[in-house]
Amino acid sequence: MKKNKKRIIIILATVFFPVFILYNLFWYGWMKNKYTAYKEGLNEFVPNRSYVLSESSYLYNVKFPNYLSFVGNLGVATDDNKIALIIWPSFFGENTYGVQIKDENDQVYSIMIKRDLSVVDNENADLIKNNKEQIEILFKKAQEKWGDSVL
Repeated sequence: MKKNKKRIIIILATVFFPVFILYNLFWYGWMKNKYTAYKEGLNEFVPNRSYVLSESSYLYNVKFPNYLSFVGNLGVATDDNKIALIIWPSFFGENTYGVQIKDENDQVYSIMIKRDLSVVDNENADLIKNNKEQIEILFKKAQEKWGDSVL
């Protein structure tokens, strides 16, 4: 009985350890391949994790995914931090977008949007409508910095 238990543990370890190693290698390769191009020209903020750049009245940032996560993000904000565009590059399919808008009372709204600036939740549709021009400029700045893959 003891021998069978030991054998099962050895078999499980022999199977799961290589799978775990392969998953780590896949994740690391994917993450480096996907995000290394985005950080070009930006300054390292948190070593190997986060990069920033202030350029032409806009703030750019790249945040690499956390360990074994496939979710990182790109950001473009106005230099006064009133409006920020956040882009979550997709592993498969379309990217996800969000904006943060600070109103005149310094209240910050985080709103999920689609590329056509339609809102996911209609509660803050007026904020998007009122800031549509600036949000489009942020999309344009993101495209200039990172290419068409962000759209």
